[in-house]
Amino acid sequence: MPRRARITIHPDFTIGEISPRLFSAFLEPIGTMVNGTMYNPKHKTADEQGFRTDFIEALKKTGLPAVRLPGGNFVSAWQWKDSIGPKDQRKVHLDPAWYQYITNEVGHDEYLQWAERITRAVPTGPTCAANTDTRSLTASIPGISEMRWTATGSSAPGRKIREAMVSSATRPVKR
Repeated sequence: MPRRARITIHPDFTIGEISPRLFSAFLEPIGTMVNGTMYNPKHKTADEQGFRTDFIEALKKTGLPAVRLPGGNFVSAWQWKDSIGPKDQRKVHLDPAWYQYITNEVGHDEYLQWAERITRAVPTGPTCAANTDTRSLTASIPGISEMRWTATGSSAPGRKIREAMVSSATRPVKR
């Protein structure tokens, strides 16, 4: 005999807050999503850094609380240190998820600069992802800490790594 389920919803009963960051989005460098749509120094709307201002303005209008880069399946093989330093010295590699070459033209620092422009409309700050799939968690933790230190300037190791980046400015990155 089938049983009936019953759900009672109490609108005044709160378990906890839902962070607006839950409703964020991500950019994954599939095709031209990053190199072409987000970043294209030859585009008529490109700013002095090569970011497309039409894309920035369109994203601001969406009200997204954050846009994470890298995102999606791409993160599984991404090593953030390959994306810092002078662009012509960054490691180019074949992404195993999408079988396309990743130039790292838009690296960790460029993303943080770009995210500042997007999040001026919704001040929640950038969201960074770290690769924990292709290495053990024990091996990943120092890299995650270094990435945050590099952005925030909160340690001597972070300052040393940040010296290799395009910009030496610190950037707010939430935990």
